[in-house]
Amino acid sequence: MVAVAIGALIMTMAVPSFRNSINNQRMTTATNELVMALTLAKSEAIKRVSYVTVCASTNGTSCAGNDTSWNEGWIIFANSGTTTIGVLDGTDELIRVHSGLHEDLSVATLGNVESFVSFRPSGTLGTNASNLAGTLTTCDKRGASSATAILMQPSGRWQVSHDEAHDASALTCS
Repeated sequence: MVAVAIGALIMTMAVPSFRNSINNQRMTTATNELVMALTLAKSEAIKRVSYVTVCASTNGTSCAGNDTSWNEGWIIFANSGTTTIGVLDGTDELIRVHSGLHEDLSVATLGNVESFVSFRPSGTLGTNASNLAGTLTTCDKRGASSATAILMQPSGRWQVSHDEAHDASALTCS
């Protein structure tokens, strides 16, 4: 009986810590997957000397067009021209498809990267008409206090942050 009581006490203390470790690992994995997608898109843009886009996608074959769809996955494609950047059409080449995130995770956006991030042939962020900058924030049910953000600048550089967005505001999960 004493052994069962000690075992129950140890489990009571260990399970919450283990659950937190799992949540942290899921968050890190999701953020790393987004960073890898951005890295691939930037390197492909430079290599191909063309625009390459990462966009939210609900079906793996087209861009979703809204910020809530990042949770369901994203696609990376090379634009064949400069008139429909951020839209996968019949002449573009699909490079990679990423399935959705774990059901406990979500991605919040800030700035003009709500539905897509596009790299120019030079590796900078933007379309033929404007620069892009913003934040992709990975969140879970713990909220902004545990969020991880990818802060993207028009120069094509980004950094991972745990406390502020690209405009120096606090991270939000909405």
